[in-house]
Amino acid sequence: MIEKLGSLIERFKKETLINKLKMLWLLFFIPGLTGIIIRAVSGERLAGYGSYVPWGLWIAVYFHAVGISGGAFAVGVIGYLRGVRGLKENLRTTLIVSAVSLMTGLLAIWLDLGRPFRAYKILVSPNFGSMLDFNAWMYGIFLALVGLVFYLSLNKSGEEKTNDRSGWLVPILSLGVFLSIAYPSQSGAFFGVVDAKPFWSSAILPVLFLTSAVTSGASAMLLVHYYLLGDSANSAGPDEEPFPYLRKIILAGIVVYFLGEFSEYSLALWSPISHIKETILLIMFGRFWWVFWIIHIGGALAGFYLLFRSRSLNRLAAGALIIVTSFISTRLNILIPGQSIPEIRGLNEAFTHPRLSFSYTPTAVEYLVALFVISFGLALFHFSRRLLATFIEKNNGRRQ
Repeated sequence: MIEKLGSLIERFKKETLINKLKMLWLLFFIPGLTGIIIRAVSGERLAGYGSYVPWGLWIAVYFHAVGISGGAFAVGVIGYLRGVRGLKENLRTTLIVSAVSLMTGLLAIWLDLGRPFRAYKILVSPNFGSMLDFNAWMYGIFLALVGLVFYLSLNKSGEEKTNDRSGWLVPILSLGVFLSIAYPSQSGAFFGVVDAKPFWSSAILPVLFLTSAVTSGASAMLLVHYYLLGDSANSAGPDEEPFPYLRKIILAGIVVYFLGEFSEYSLALWSPISHIKETILLIMFGRFWWVFWIIHIGGALAGFYLLFRSRSLNRLAAGALIIVTSFISTRLNILIPGQSIPEIRGLNEAFTHPRLSFSYTPTAVEYLVALFVISFGLALFHFSRRLLATFIEKNNGRRQ
């Protein structure tokens, strides 16, 4: 058994980067497909959330994916407009990353709905007094704008003309940057207006959500450009654009996020009458202390070290991978603890039922469905890139 495992590892080392990624994708997709089948058959009965904690892992995945979408668009388009090499030639890749991330997040929240096939009603009979409806329409407008930019780029006479900044392209991209900054911030504002939850009712949440989005989005863009290099990534250096540009944004984002988080936590812990001290202590020393100290703090430190000290592109990509995965803890540490403190003291003891609990633990089905959502996003990106490459090849063939 050990010899067989060793031979598999050796074979994995000899494979090309693309084949390695395909093998890793299968490790996500196969168990994820099992989870989605169970979700379709059993509904939400096997999920761990209930009436007091109605939002769990899938909502955290949704917020994280949406943040990556907005951050990737803002970082990629600003780099395009500034003429950063690697980004100015790959505007369509930026659009694909942003659109795919947003659709991945929307899939996650769609699967979380009790009646997912009623989701269309948010479009046909919206209530714009609701932050949820407002966000949903903002997503739709943003996707339409991404589609318009993509269409304009496809109408250029040749691949090299994607750098053409004449006409409507720059104004539309500028509007897109505004929207890509607005909807991650709006996600934080959605929590900030919930007065019944003191931990959520904070003016700093939109800033933290936006900073996390930009940091995660820049990390995703770095990984995508590493992927585009293929096997030549082994010979490429970390000083080749756009990697220095993306690295600076990620490092700055980590510092800004932790400064904001430290400011909020330190003030609450120092104050003798703070209404959120109990929640912060739950985050730091509760059942899921390891999410804060190991995934959040440890992951950020490890990613920061690799990005700051890296002398190879492989290590740079490893640092970006750690950041883009560990930063989901920024959503979990806001989402779950904010629901875990009773609004009325003693409420958790007034009634007893498995679904009436302020303690939430994701179930195996929730983890499997989350794996499916991630594998869906990766597959959608891969096939979108292949479709684009096929279209460009045919289009250039017709002109010749």
